[in-house]
Formats: sequence, C-alpha cells, structure tokens
Amino acid sequence: MNRRLGITFGAAFLSLGLWSLTAHSAGEEEKEAQQAVLKLMESMEGKKGDVKAQIAAIKKKFDELKPIMYVYKPKAKGGIGMKDGAGIEQELAKIGSKNSKLRLTKEKIAALKDDLIKAGRITITIAEITDVYAPKKDTAEWKKYTKDMKKAGEELIEAAKSGEAAKIKTAANNVSASCTDCHSKFRND
Repeated sequence: MNRRLGITFGAAFLSLGLWSLTAHSAGEEEKEAQQAVLKLMESMEGKKGDVKAQIAAIKKKFDELKPIMYVYKPKAKGGIGMKDGAGIEQELAKIGSKNSKLRLTKEKIAALKDDLIKAGRITITIAEITDVYAPKKDTAEWKKYTKDMKKAGEELIEAAKSGEAAKIKTAANNVSASCTDCHSKFRND
C-alpha cells in the first residue's frame, strides 16, 4: 500500500511539475468555467435551481473539461485557490502526502478548515460535472473515477469538520489519488 501511495504521489508531483512548465494564467474561458462551477456548487449546497440543467449547460458551453478543472489551480494562475493563494490540487497533495513535513497542528487545522471544506465542496461539484463528460470508451471506469472523486470530497468535508489530523491527511490523499488515478487513464496532456 505504501509503495502504491509513493508511486501515486511521485507521478502526481512529476505531472504537476511538467504541467506547470506549460501553465498559463486563466483566460476568459477558464474564468467563465470557474464562475459556472461556483454557481453550480452554490445551487447544489442550497438545493436551489435546477442542478441537472446547470450541468447540461456547462457541458454544452465547454467542449472539454480542461477549463473547468482550472478551478484547482493557484489564485495567481486564475484558479479558485486557497486563502493563501495556493492551488487546491497542490495543497491537497501536500497535505495528504506521507512524505510531507507539514505538521497539522490544531492551529494549522483551524486555519485550513474553511479551505478544506471549500475544496471538498468543489471536488463534489467537479465530480458531478465530470460525470457527464464520460467518453464512449471505458465509460464504466470513468463513472467509477467520478464516484470515487465525489466520495473523497465528502470525506474531506467530514475530516475538516472533525479537526482530526489523521483523517484530514487520509481524506486529502484520497482526493489527490482520485484525481491522479483518473488522469493517468484519461488525461492527454
């Protein structure tokens, strides 16, 4: 199990590093996608609006997931980011890594709580969106990954609310792993 986690995080950090070399600031499409994601997230949380219609509108407007996934990028690159500007994707990978020197003290957990809950909510929202982008080939596998992503987002919210460092690390790792697993199968860039 530890070897798999090491390989998963190694691949994640390598892909993040390579991707960051070609990363750019968010353009108009990414900003529109971000707003659509945030609006959907609020609708899902408040049980307001037609969530299915919003998801269908997102799918119709954006041919691919790339601009939608921009929400995970750092604020400086146009993503939603965490309070300190760090990217959700990077921060969760750092928190969940077994090799991280980050200590989740009570103070650190308290400072991260709202960001972790927001990251969980965004992850659940993205899982709902990605579900409708399933490819014709390997659809069942895609659906499994989106289900895992949604579950991991829910776990992250519960862990953040619990304030328990071990649960937060595990949940952050599960979110990162759900992304990395799917990307290793389906991501082309």
